[in-house]
Amino acid sequence: MTTRFRMPILSMFLYCSIIISCSKQSIEPSGTNTAVALNASPTNVFYGPQVNMGDGKARSWISIDRDGTPQEIGIELTDAALYGLPQDPTDFAAATFVLPLHIKARQATPFDHLVINWNVHGHEPPGVFDIPHFDFHFYMITSEEQMSIPPYEVDPSGFNNLPPHAWWPDAYFPTPGGVPQMGRHWISTSFAPPFTKTLIYGSYSGKFTFIEPMVTRDLLLAGMSSSTNFNQMHTFVPANKWYPGTYNVYKDNATGKHYITLSNFTWR
Repeated sequence: MTTRFRMPILSMFLYCSIIISCSKQSIEPSGTNTAVALNASPTNVFYGPQVNMGDGKARSWISIDRDGTPQEIGIELTDAALYGLPQDPTDFAAATFVLPLHIKARQATPFDHLVINWNVHGHEPPGVFDIPHFDFHFYMITSEEQMSIPPYEVDPSGFNNLPPHAWWPDAYFPTPGGVPQMGRHWISTSFAPPFTKTLIYGSYSGKFTFIEPMVTRDLLLAGMSSSTNFNQMHTFVPANKWYPGTYNVYKDNATGKHYITLSNFTWR
């Protein structure tokens, strides 16, 4: 959610209080360090390619039961990826990390690719999201579609073309304006400071385009585990995919790796 919230959101907030060769691994679920209890059947894990991030690495992954049901999709960060990150808040390119998804993930879920945005000083509104944090975008549009989203000031039409009201997730509202190469952002009325983590929706040109856990660096460094259900859209585009209903943040203490994932899938 890089520089996404222009100053007008503060008043609203207060008012509303690439087919790629990737690795595959079969695992027997242990549940030792995960926030999601996998079922008893063996699960295949499919990884995207590693991407350099900070002093470490990041990659996407998905676990899928032998019957084809996704169990968890998300991002794996080595501990070193939380260090050596860009410190120039104006260098958005250096603070953006694109994670391709394995073809199995793109076939089973609505997601096309993942993007991590690092915000060294956070962003607007002041006193809410202005602390160091990561935006973990799960995009439901292609990279080409994402990159074609213009600045709001250049052409606001796609941002202002909201999904039909009947599609909106309960208790979510659109924030003012929009961000290039992202879209318009939606926040839950249930969110209340202090900010440690939350889940954002995004939209552009009449449809929802991403699901985004937002997590502070401090929370990841603390290694705390959490699983949080989030309100669902009422219409699913694209359809005939597995959609998640829970977002998770946890650390594998044995490996030191951090995970930001979506789980609790339902066929839509």
